[in-house]
Amino acid sequence: MKVLVVDDSIVFRTAIKTALSGSDFVTEVDVASNGKVAVDKIKQKNFDGVTLDLEMPILDGIETIKAIREFDTRIPIIIFSAQNMNAANKTLVALEMGADDFVQKIQGSSDLNDTLEQIRSQLIPRFKALLDKRKSRQVLSSPVFVEPVVVTPKATSSYAPVSISSFTPNIICLASSTGGPDALRKFFGDLEKITVPMMLVQHMPPIFTTQLAATLNDLSENRVVEAKDGDILEGGTCYLAPGDFHMRVEEAQDGNYRISLDQGEKVCFVRPAADVLFESVVKNFRGNIAGVVFTGMGQDGAEGCKLIKETQGAVLVQDEDSSVVWGMPGAVVEFGAYDKVQTIPELAKSINKIAGMI
Repeated sequence: MKVLVVDDSIVFRTAIKTALSGSDFVTEVDVASNGKVAVDKIKQKNFDGVTLDLEMPILDGIETIKAIREFDTRIPIIIFSAQNMNAANKTLVALEMGADDFVQKIQGSSDLNDTLEQIRSQLIPRFKALLDKRKSRQVLSSPVFVEPVVVTPKATSSYAPVSISSFTPNIICLASSTGGPDALRKFFGDLEKITVPMMLVQHMPPIFTTQLAATLNDLSENRVVEAKDGDILEGGTCYLAPGDFHMRVEEAQDGNYRISLDQGEKVCFVRPAADVLFESVVKNFRGNIAGVVFTGMGQDGAEGCKLIKETQGAVLVQDEDSSVVWGMPGAVVEFGAYDKVQTIPELAKSINKIAGMI
């Protein structure tokens, strides 16, 4: 692939270019010192991906995304973000404006080779996943007629389908990753007041989850908070796992359910992990469980959905076409551990029907 690196810092431009040039996946790397130069280059030359700084002179990251998306809606854009509240807020805006994903800038490392490897390991898998999605969309946009395929639950003795229309959950577990913030905004914007507690894992670092919880809370009829250790689950509240902490559920002596947070080993290469949450809820929560898996890279949540289905719970997943990356929901479908594949408005409608206030 051919990548354009956009950053006003020559240090970061050089580091990112060097890291990507050392990968067999990348054949060419060009650079731009600001957004205006980047937009001009993208108009003149075909690039397969863009890395973009947010704080730049002349044309900043947000305005650059807007400008690019006016003439190219498909090129993958990955943001490089600092780790502070202001940067987290701008990153969420960037994702809403059309960026596909983000990574954190690496600060304070004295080992150049380690820095280059970290940049490479963060960017290459993301670009691969986003390019695979773009290629699949190019195939789907072909004028050749293809018989439409209706996705239905795999009929297996282990995971018998649940009738969503008659299912009543006592708790709802949500999971998302790449493309998740935008999907969650749309989902929570369509969600009515829910009667049961919700628990959400979004693969994000600290600070970013704090800002995401505040963003979702502002647009939702339900309360959305970043979970704290010891929180008691309440209906109508969604608890978002804080960055770098696994979130679990424990039953308290008084019969309530309490959240516990820990920094145990990463699962599916991530912390927080949906599989950790889902397994904990299946093990400790007495009641019907509904799981919803949104867009995301990797397979986190698939094993947990198998456990939910083994307890006669209901599992819904986001459809491939509306997902930025169909890794997580696709893995659930591959396992056959789901009941419906739906668009985001349909997912919200289903949850409203089975858990909304009458």
